[in-house]
Amino acid sequence: MMLALLVLLTVSVLVVPLLPALREWRRPSDVVPLPIDEADALDPPYLAQRFAALLRQAVQGGATHLGGSGIAHVALHAENAGLPLLAAELAAGRTDRLWHIEGEGDVHLPEGIGFYAEVSASAGLHTAAHHLYRAVWSGGRATLAPLCTVLRWAHGQEVHVGTGCHLAGRVTAEKTITVAQGVDFMLLHAPRIDFAEQGDSPTDRVPPPSSPSPSSPALTDLAPTDWPAGVVWNPQVRRAFARSALQIEARRAWHGDVVCLADLALGGHCQADGSLKARGDLHVGAGSHIRGNIVAGGSIHLGAGCVVRGSVLSETAIVVGPGCTVGAPGTLATVTAPHIAIAPGATVYGTIWAEETGQTTTAADAASDEPSWTDLSPSAVVGGVA
Repeated sequence: MMLALLVLLTVSVLVVPLLPALREWRRPSDVVPLPIDEADALDPPYLAQRFAALLRQAVQGGATHLGGSGIAHVALHAENAGLPLLAAELAAGRTDRLWHIEGEGDVHLPEGIGFYAEVSASAGLHTAAHHLYRAVWSGGRATLAPLCTVLRWAHGQEVHVGTGCHLAGRVTAEKTITVAQGVDFMLLHAPRIDFAEQGDSPTDRVPPPSSPSPSSPALTDLAPTDWPAGVVWNPQVRRAFARSALQIEARRAWHGDVVCLADLALGGHCQADGSLKARGDLHVGAGSHIRGNIVAGGSIHLGAGCVVRGSVLSETAIVVGPGCTVGAPGTLATVTAPHIAIAPGATVYGTIWAEETGQTTTAADAASDEPSWTDLSPSAVVGGVA
């Protein structure tokens, strides 16, 4: 009797947690997938463009509210003219109204006020330092002052992001985005994104490492027979395939892709007329030039001054060194990984999407994080002795 009761209790303990799943299996009630707005997912400026269209429609129709927020229409006739804030807003240090500001001069949002609804300006717009903004739209240049927070999105013809800003949403621009040090971000998108040493002055940017001088050792072309044992070269598709870790020494050039099922490391100033793909970590030496894409299951590290014409994709992390360039004018690329760190002087044409954490670093931080390209302990070496 006691044994039967013990068995019954054991079975109950095992089965009870499964009852909701069994009930759902017999009578499915959650068979409809969660809705995903494809335009929102595939078009980074979508939120800003949709807001601009809705606001234009609301203003033309004489609406007083949009999305549950009251609209504050303001026409400023002089630069630095103050916004007509209510006494309650000044006392609370926040406004929940949607601000639609028209005028030819730049708008400087006041100190001491957080904007918890969208702010739209037909001309340039400057936020105040240390303050919080739900969303910012500018018909000209949007300048995010140091240490301010943007919760959802910011958009302008140009966007300048100050030091220490926290960008919880997406930042997009029609032309350029300039990002200072110490900024954490989620998604950046523009035809050109520059990472400056300080502020937004081009003179502050870190110049990329110089190209090899005429006195530097010349590049050595890799012939199909130069690949070591264990690396299979397929001449039809021009692809080298390695099952174990692979290291390619500095100043080697080749035409074709490299696929490695472990770690892959390139020395400095290599030139690849193809793509790189590794299941492990992938290190690209300083000054290297990759014409195709770079894809890795592990982390990707681009040494200083690397040029990648295609996209850079990792399932774990990407570190972009000082002076690197990803993409090209008119040929947009994507840099995406759960964790992304970008050093000053880098330029990306297209989209940077950090799924969990994205941050801009200093040149010193980038140098201290740079691993030795020989740390990957390759089992095969191209151009040297294993």
